[in-house]
Amino acid sequence: MKRRFSVIICAYNIEDYISRAIDSVLEQTFENYELLLVNDGSKDKTLKILKEYEEKNKDKIRVIDNGRNLGLGKSRNIAIAQANGEYIVHLDGDDTLYEKETLAKIDETIGKEKVDLIYFGVQYVGGDNKAHIPTAENSTREARIICDMHFAVASKVWRKEFLDKNNIVFIEDMYYEDMVYSIKATILAEKLKYGSFPIYYYYRNREGSIMATPNIKRCKDMYKILYHLMELYETTPKELQPYLLSFIYNETKSLPIRINAVLESLEDGEESPVLPKRNYKFINYKENLCI
Repeated sequence: MKRRFSVIICAYNIEDYISRAIDSVLEQTFENYELLLVNDGSKDKTLKILKEYEEKNKDKIRVIDNGRNLGLGKSRNIAIAQANGEYIVHLDGDDTLYEKETLAKIDETIGKEKVDLIYFGVQYVGGDNKAHIPTAENSTREARIICDMHFAVASKVWRKEFLDKNNIVFIEDMYYEDMVYSIKATILAEKLKYGSFPIYYYYRNREGSIMATPNIKRCKDMYKILYHLMELYETTPKELQPYLLSFIYNETKSLPIRINAVLESLEDGEESPVLPKRNYKFINYKENLCI
């Protein structure tokens, strides 16, 4: 049966958190969904927990076991390729859907239209505990290219046919893969929409999380992002190119601060600090170019 949603959760060594995430999906009042659970080479009891949920919920849950650690980007690509849902909903294994009516509210927002990409809000837990909510102003195509309110793919819902048609896939073996993925989809989507409510709780900088762990690869990947964005520029419609250039310009200027924070954490043996959320404004690149 064709499902309305494929909810995808990728998990790596999160035995203490994964049940909370899964339960937040199984408690949904909207029932026309499948839940794909990807075990990405966990060495703890994560796979055992996933299998137990699958055994008890065979009509809803499918477990995909990578066998070894392939990374988040590859895991998501594998799950999306196997998904049967009309729309893809991502949820990190240490986060939770916002409320029991979340999928029902997403379904109502989409309605009967074929919407390629829908922006939603996120409620932070930790740090400033702030909710980031889409508005008409921050959810235009131009605004989302200049600086996405929240780059994480879990803050958006994606039409699978649109992703397949445009070959939108996650760059594998790279940090910050959400950024390029989200910008490319925003540029290519024919129909955009937004819902002014949060769809998940984001638990910031969990101990041992990917983003809390400082390493040199994170620094290298910050520069790789710019490379991929510049490649994307070549195929971006001319009327949208100034907005993409503005983001590239602002991101380039902010890199020294972000890289320095990671390097200091690496030297001190501490977790990476939570850096301020991007709040870029439109920059006319040519006017600010010094030659």
